[in-house]
Amino acid sequence: MSRRRKPPAIKEDVSCNLIPMVDIMFLLLLFFMLGADMTQREQAELVLATASEIKENDTVKSDEPTTTVNIQHGEATCPVNKAGGFCRGQDHWELVIRGRTVPKETFKDQLKAEADETLEPDVDPLAGVRLSARKVIIRADRAAPYGDINKVIETCSLVGIYKIEVGAAVPAPTN
Repeated sequence: MSRRRKPPAIKEDVSCNLIPMVDIMFLLLLFFMLGADMTQREQAELVLATASEIKENDTVKSDEPTTTVNIQHGEATCPVNKAGGFCRGQDHWELVIRGRTVPKETFKDQLKAEADETLEPDVDPLAGVRLSARKVIIRADRAAPYGDINKVIETCSLVGIYKIEVGAAVPAPTN
């Protein structure tokens, strides 16, 4: 009786294929990098004035072009501001758009450039009226001079921006 010989066992090298795992890790990294908020913050740390009444925004349009203007105290060595007082030094207050300080002399030009990006199409060019669809949100420190806030509103009207909001803190609840 002849016995059949079994073929010799083939040894297979078992190894973990890391290429698909590396591909997945790169895709996850790319997803989180693109999904993360990498933009500059327009919301500076300000102590906003408290309003007696606040109208909540019911319809928030995320695609509406918006510019935030922060009016903040920029002089770090001001003893009045450090003590919590109301500093009235005109050169101490600065206008900030997109995290960059804009000199008051060039503020109108900056705002005009932003307004010109979003001109409304139904404007009559012969009438000389140029209205912008851009919305401006003014966030001013509670100690900021009202004259600076008023100048920002006036400049908005001069460049054709008519959608203006002023930020305020929510009033404390009364018990």
